[in-house]
Amino acid sequence: MHRFFIPEFEPADHKITLSGPVARQIKTVLRLEMNDQINLFDGSGSEWLAEIDRVGKTCVYITLKSDTNPVPEPTAQITMLLGLARPELIEFAIQKCTELGAVRFVPVISERVQRGNKATPSVHRLARWRCIAIEAAEQSGRATIPSVEPPQALMDAVEEQLRLRPVLCMWEEIADSSLPLKRAIQSHKRHTTELAALIGPPGGFSHNEASAIQKAGADLVTLGPRVLRTETAAVTTMSTILYELGDLGG
Repeated sequence: MHRFFIPEFEPADHKITLSGPVARQIKTVLRLEMNDQINLFDGSGSEWLAEIDRVGKTCVYITLKSDTNPVPEPTAQITMLLGLARPELIEFAIQKCTELGAVRFVPVISERVQRGNKATPSVHRLARWRCIAIEAAEQSGRATIPSVEPPQALMDAVEEQLRLRPVLCMWEEIADSSLPLKRAIQSHKRHTTELAALIGPPGGFSHNEASAIQKAGADLVTLGPRVLRTETAAVTTMSTILYELGDLGG
């Protein structure tokens, strides 16, 4: 069943006209026809079964048939703080972590950002990343769309998140106070199902940054002796958190 994200439509109307990229995809890419069925969701967690009445030149006319039971969201609400890297690395992390169930992405500007300030995402880049999150949600069966927020300076992002939820900072250098990821998750498991995971850029965080992050109240966390790429660390961390909190693999 093909799924489409349609923001701000009114289910009570039953008859809906689709236009723009969604209509083009239905008509030109998927070549769907009258009486074919599709699923629509608006990002709020609800989903509906719909049937195509007519495929016009620029619009597709559909009728909502019934609401459906969407794929349940993880009980763990995970925010991913992603150290800025090459766009394709961030895109991979957003795509895969959306599929897994992340609820929020915050690009983070740190000392070792590749290409310096030129790496700060533009409005158009952020829009592309939001489109990637939408497409990943459509593909994976999710009925909610994670937010992709504007970039923040490292410590601003850490301090803001700490006011709301624990922050686990992945750091490739193992310090005396570093916790294995499993132990760090378990230390918060009884108190909250909300966590923020901070992933460094290529080259990682500096010692000064790691010290400041820890002093602010975040946990320094190790993923083991092997150094993982930024996008690998993001997917590994997200998967491990969900597994340890019972949201992956039963």
